[in-house]
Amino acid sequence: MKTVHQGASISVWCATSPMLNAMGGVYWEDCDMAALRTDDPGQPGVKPWAADTELAERLWRILEQMTGMALP
Repeated sequence: MKTVHQGASISVWCATSPMLNAMGGVYWEDCDMAALRTDDPGQPGVKPWAADTELAERLWRILEQMTGMALP
C-alpha cells in the first residue's frame, strides 16, 4: 500500500518531466515504465490488449460512429 504522496508522485513526475516530452501512450508504475505482461495476470505491468494498436483503432472508429463526431 502506498501513501497519498507516493501514489501522487508518479502522476506529478509524468506531468512535469521534460524527459517524457516525446513519449506518449506509455504506462508508468512505481516510477518506471511498465513492462508488457503476457504471463501472470496478477503481476504489475501493461496487459497485451492495452497496447494493441489495431484494437485501439477499432475502438476509435466505434466511438466516432456512436458519437457522430470525427475525433482527432
